[in-house]
Amino acid sequence: MKDVTKTYTLEEYVRPLWEGDTVAHETVLFREDEHKARLTFPADEILGVLSSDLLTEFEEGRDWRLEDGCIVRPEGSRLPFMPMTRFYPPEHRDGHDFACAEEGHPWLGFGEGNTMLAYMTDITYRHSAPWAGPIPPSQTHKLARFLKRLEEGLESTVVFYGDSITTGANSSGMVGVPPFAQPFPEMTAAALAKKYGYELALDVKPYEPMKEVSPVGGRVLHYVNTSVGGMESNWAKANVGERVTAYRPDLVVLAFGMNDGGKPVEEFLRLTKETVALIREGTPGADILLLSSMLPHRRAAGFWGNQDLFEDALADFAEPEEHIGLAPMTSVHRHLLTRKEFYHASGNNINHPSDFLARVYAMVLLAALGVQG
Repeated sequence: MKDVTKTYTLEEYVRPLWEGDTVAHETVLFREDEHKARLTFPADEILGVLSSDLLTEFEEGRDWRLEDGCIVRPEGSRLPFMPMTRFYPPEHRDGHDFACAEEGHPWLGFGEGNTMLAYMTDITYRHSAPWAGPIPPSQTHKLARFLKRLEEGLESTVVFYGDSITTGANSSGMVGVPPFAQPFPEMTAAALAKKYGYELALDVKPYEPMKEVSPVGGRVLHYVNTSVGGMESNWAKANVGERVTAYRPDLVVLAFGMNDGGKPVEEFLRLTKETVALIREGTPGADILLLSSMLPHRRAAGFWGNQDLFEDALADFAEPEEHIGLAPMTSVHRHLLTRKEFYHASGNNINHPSDFLARVYAMVLLAALGVQG
């Protein structure tokens, strides 16, 4: 068995999937009826199989084997699995299930906190297959004012403004369990600060009281995350002044859409444009990076809607605009879903990422910012 990293490493966690031949700490979640799971790439060699908290290492042969590029859970394996009565609860229990859109199953297993993470297995492996999905394009030409500030060592502020996904919901660091992976906005800001030799000041975090950010001088990158769970684009527009422009940002990452699935594309785009206009009015010098959303679980009744259509509309809006870029998370997640079932990379089995998918969010953002990819 090769040595396997058992601790959080920022560089390893944000290395793009579309570069190199090694994937570190990818998650899978076996259901009770499943004994084989596909990975993002067909694996040539498994370097390590760990519990999701990275504290237990599983044994080849006894607990797992590699078969046709997939990870296999043999009889008697100690790898965790989700009981079918947990994945498809027979009766409704608040906080444990969600209405299910799949025929024959009224309820779909759901849970916040560490519920899904506890069933996951962590896999590090080597592969020779090329990345077959979209590669997020650099948006440095769109974000030139912000990046120029960083190149010149000027104190700067980035504001993340979105829904529960952007709060970091279900990331192990937010839940408070090992491996304590940062939410993707913090990962992104930390990697950005590291590249430009900045000190990262975590001034405002979700669910903490908002406060004034005072200048301190020098190479300081102020991190402000005013995202709120459950919010959608009407709320985004209504709260721009308090939650975005009040902080005089140099970069705004605008990340709504998951909770807008019931809106027509035209309405979502109109609200986005109106929100952007208010940001520009309040902070004319800010660059804006639109972040499209991951997709929800198709089995979750009432959640799947028009989310899959929003990214193209955002791209059409951003393309002719100066100082507005797009980070296409939807496209990347859509590709991952051709390889992995939704629940292998979801923190709540409905609409939040696992640590692995949160890392993909950071990869997509950093590619747009010219840091990775």
